[in-house]
Amino acid sequence: MKKIAATVVALGLSATMLTLALMSFSHGTAKTLPIVPPFDLFWCQDDDDCAVVERIGCCPCDQGGGQGAVTSWHRDDLRLFLKSACKPAQKCVQVDLCRKDVTSRCVDRRCRLVPKTAEQVGKEPS
Repeated sequence: MKKIAATVVALGLSATMLTLALMSFSHGTAKTLPIVPPFDLFWCQDDDDCAVVERIGCCPCDQGGGQGAVTSWHRDDLRLFLKSACKPAQKCVQVDLCRKDVTSRCVDRRCRLVPKTAEQVGKEPS
């Protein structure tokens, strides 16, 4: 009978320790929230209004993040938004995801990344 009681107590303590360990892990990792930049950063009237940016999220595209297209005069606004939205500092991976074959275009009054045409690719200096 004492062996059964000791086994039950040992299992209970093990379960408690495992639960506490998982709770602390969850507490540190469950705080990631999506960031949604203001819509006016992307508003445009024609293609000349748009520009490619190398950082549309907390990590730049050369560190595993993504590129994007924003209204050219709102680049600094995006930078300031990301500076405040990405606190605490995020861990980025050293994977270059920057694409050289895209350009910015105004599509339905919103700046978007689109593939470059063969003509645009041929004009780039190598």
